[in-house]
Amino acid sequence: MKKLLLIAILAAVPAVANAAISVDEMTNPTAVKNNGYSAQMADAVSVSKARSNSEEYYTADEEAFAKQNKFIRFWRKLYVYTDPGAEDYSFYHHDTSTVPSYKDL
Repeated sequence: MKKLLLIAILAAVPAVANAAISVDEMTNPTAVKNNGYSAQMADAVSVSKARSNSEEYYTADEEAFAKQNKFIRFWRKLYVYTDPGAEDYSFYHHDTSTVPSYKDL
């Protein structure tokens, strides 16, 4: 009986040792999406992770918006100004100021 218990414990130790998941593995965008979260949540996790490491991270939508010409960006910003529900691609990328300005509208 003692031999069987010892063999069972020795067999279980490698399985338990490999069961640990690191923070880097769980905050990987692919892992976040595979756990049932949306692409926006994966982007939010990546942005938060980059900010904690003092790095800049831009989503694919933000990079595509930055590559547009000035005319398209102007019309997009005008549209976002008039429709508060539209995405303005400034998620996590804005300066927080205690002084009110016209950008607060």
